[in-house]
Amino acid sequence: MDKRKYLVIVDPSHEESLALERMLEIVRQERKWDLEFHLLIGFESPDKTEPNAPTETVRSFKELEALLVPLDELNVDYTAEFFWTRDWRKSITDAAERYGCDTIMLAESSAEHKTGITDSKWDLVRQATCDVVIVDEGTKAPIDCILAAVNTQATDAVHVALNERIIERGLFLSDYFGAEFHVVNAYKGSEDFPDRALIGRMSGLPRENIHRDMGKPEDVIAGIAEKIDADMVILGISTRKGLAATFSSHTTEKVMEKITIDVVALS
Repeated sequence: MDKRKYLVIVDPSHEESLALERMLEIVRQERKWDLEFHLLIGFESPDKTEPNAPTETVRSFKELEALLVPLDELNVDYTAEFFWTRDWRKSITDAAERYGCDTIMLAESSAEHKTGITDSKWDLVRQATCDVVIVDEGTKAPIDCILAAVNTQATDAVHVALNERIIERGLFLSDYFGAEFHVVNAYKGSEDFPDRALIGRMSGLPRENIHRDMGKPEDVIAGIAEKIDADMVILGISTRKGLAATFSSHTTEKVMEKITIDVVALS
């Protein structure tokens, strides 16, 4: 993980850009990794015949240029483009592919005016071929605590590899931000009890940083995140097709609805 390239979505219809703020927080960290950023500045252009279509957003060139001033002051390696689109999700995933980005970063409130934005946002998480970071207002700098959610009861190759990626990313981000790292594994009943020793071997974490609670995954993950005062949660989206992928992304969606902190969704 020597280099990361981010696609950062900036919606100029908002007074503040949480994704851009998180990007600056990442840049300000002392680091040994190379980072590149591509800014996608714009929003979806709705059908004006719809009664709930938003009013026009007016921004001067100076206002748009002012967005980029902090990046220039920090000598950030970035490119930028403006976009107006009728297909928010496809424009973002196309741009990520076009620029070879391995991470999409956007605010939880991005394009919130869009009719059916909830479905569109989950479509982005489900269909993106790279990681998606959804920045939420509950996370404030500095990032001091990161929680990763795994499912060690699933022993098929797909889930084993996904668990490894989740823990690897958690270790990387906790090292990057100098944050405390925790892992959580939910289970349904005593016959489904997760192996704490396995998680310990995978992560190198002490027992007190490994959490196992019984209940629905979304409730357990949200509860532990609140208990340890996490600033970020790392979740996995199964790369399987069909029903397995649908159930996996549905759980991720429920978790994201229960917390108001940054979420990193890995596929």
